[in-house]
Amino acid sequence: MKKRTACLFALMLAMTTALTGCTGVDKLDNSAEAASVDGVSIPLGEVNFLLRYQQTQMSAYSSYFGEDFMNQDLSGSGSIYGETVKSSIVDTLEEYYLVKAHAEELGESLSDEEKAAAEEAAQSFLDANDSKTLTVMSADKDTVAHVLELMALQQKVYGNLAQTIDTNVDDAEAAQKTISYVRSSTSGTTDEDGNTVELTEEELAEKKDVLEQIRAEAEESGDLSAAAENHDLTATTSSYGADDESLNDTIKAAADELSDGEYADIVEGDNAYYLIHMDSTFDEAATQTKKESILEQRKQDAYTNWVDGLKESAEITTNDDNLSKITFERVFKMKEDTSEGDASKGENE
Repeated sequence: MKKRTACLFALMLAMTTALTGCTGVDKLDNSAEAASVDGVSIPLGEVNFLLRYQQTQMSAYSSYFGEDFMNQDLSGSGSIYGETVKSSIVDTLEEYYLVKAHAEELGESLSDEEKAAAEEAAQSFLDANDSKTLTVMSADKDTVAHVLELMALQQKVYGNLAQTIDTNVDDAEAAQKTISYVRSSTSGTTDEDGNTVELTEEELAEKKDVLEQIRAEAEESGDLSAAAENHDLTATTSSYGADDESLNDTIKAAADELSDGEYADIVEGDNAYYLIHMDSTFDEAATQTKKESILEQRKQDAYTNWVDGLKESAEITTNDDNLSKITFERVFKMKEDTSEGDASKGENE
């Protein structure tokens, strides 16, 4: 657990930010209450800091949506993306405060050494950014260190609860089959006027013939992928279990009838024909990966159930008036790497 905590602090230590955007935004009252958990106040400054920190992590979005992506309704929900992120940050901090209040019930707390590490990482973060950047991020040493401590304690509690799970996963629960298949679209073409032109019976038959040719070539060479490429198609490999809903039902039903090394007759699905090959009816590597996934889910469930139980009996309130003062006129982004000059400071344009 100490290793995981150290990694968390190292992540923050490595973070530097650069700030651009409007300069006329009023300074926040960092001590104002953003939310309250069983009477314990969550400062607005902590919400703003964690939000701006995450905003830098998402700065890559600007290449798709422009620098002002936080002020856009990216999901079509009627709310700008920044408000969605802000709400998520508030929920996260409420959870952290609940964890902090009840961690000792599980025998968990931060050692003096871990608290000192948080302070050291916080100071390194402050040293990596200029005063203007830190001010608009609400990033003073106490705020940054406290947020880091909350994160570290949450990870320790998660690790504690992860140790309570049943670690036995039998093959029946995790068993995975692996198939390879080639898909040939039967969707119609589009004419110059934008109208859909359905494929003729002859064209559909030709597509089936091509898949049959691929099958024959693959049976001879043992390489379905290469055979598909010979006809400008692609072979896809997929592993699945009995309760897996990610695989097309038509493909799954046909595959379940196969033994190792067998091909199904050409399968007709929605807008496509499929050539399906059973690579393995029990893929040991894929099954082991699934077991690991099941164990991770059990760990998450153990933690989530514990936190949800705390939430049911907790009194949690939010101060929407104070939270509304956190706006998105400014653009926060990761500092550009530079090989010349002092790259350790943030910038404010």
